[in-house]
Amino acid sequence: MNKSKEKSKKKNTKQKDLLDLDNEIIIGIKTLPEPEKPKKAKKTNKKANSKAKANKKTQNKIRQKKNTKKTKQDDEIELKLGIEDEEVKRKNAKAKAKKKPKKTAKQLQAEKKKRRRIFRIVKWTTLIALLIGGSIYFLLSPYFNIKHITASGNEKITSDEIISLSGIKLDENMFKISSKEVEQAVKTNAYIDSVTLKRKLPDSIELQVVERKPAYMLTIGNAYAYINSQGYILEISKESLELQIITGVATPEEEIKAGNRLCTEDLEKLNSVIQIMDSANSNELGNLITKINIENKQDYVLELKSEKKNVHLGDTSDIGTKMLYIKTVLENEKGKEGDIFVNTDLNNSGAIFREKV
Repeated sequence: MNKSKEKSKKKNTKQKDLLDLDNEIIIGIKTLPEPEKPKKAKKTNKKANSKAKANKKTQNKIRQKKNTKKTKQDDEIELKLGIEDEEVKRKNAKAKAKKKPKKTAKQLQAEKKKRRRIFRIVKWTTLIALLIGGSIYFLLSPYFNIKHITASGNEKITSDEIISLSGIKLDENMFKISSKEVEQAVKTNAYIDSVTLKRKLPDSIELQVVERKPAYMLTIGNAYAYINSQGYILEISKESLELQIITGVATPEEEIKAGNRLCTEDLEKLNSVIQIMDSANSNELGNLITKINIENKQDYVLELKSEKKNVHLGDTSDIGTKMLYIKTVLENEKGKEGDIFVNTDLNNSGAIFREKV
């Protein structure tokens, strides 16, 4: 017993000694100073840190790109979902429309009638369109090319001149000609008042014209300007016609050209001249009047060359009575040269004749 106890004690002491040695070794290791790190290691650490930062930045960029891609994908998915929702709604609406209640027999008959009407309208419109198209094609065919051109109603202007002014040519389709253009072209001649283009099927054109006729003359130096009753200047010629000469016009001489018209003031006075001449002709005095001075519209002066007398007519008021007085004075004072005044108070004094001394 004592031996066994001693053996156990020895074992315990050995174990304690081993534990104490281990503790001392551990404590010694802890108390040892740490070895100094070399300087090169710091530099490598800096480089490693910079690389780590760069890697972090790249990783962040990659994450951002992924996030943007995800957002785009999400948006596309949302759009697709929205489109699909709309399609679904449309399909549902169509399904609801199909599920409408059945129509009655009357409604079906009314729809049939509408369809028949629409069909008839479409049918007739297409037929009319075809007819119009065919007729246009036929009218523009060479069958209606012009072979003959004539002019009618002309006296002063020759037919050849009218045709050349019109610009119409042979072998031209008659339906391609514009009547307005032809009228404007022919009316460049001052003698032409109006033009009517007549198409005589299948190949003839007739130009019916109305000419202006000279009614009065104006003196321009040694020449004469023929004018009609509307104040159009028709021609400048040295030949004198058996027409009354109008003097005292306000129209400038440079404006007196063939094709022009008198100024508005002269046109107003021209209306008075027409009244005077109408009254004179009805009293058989028109052939005696050679000149009419219109300078003063309150006192028109008539020259009676064959009677050697001038008549101071005044204005055109009571023109018929004045002509009767002129006629009586001419009968009473035949062969005498002088002036007749009917621009006075005819009721009290009557016409006055002053013989030239």
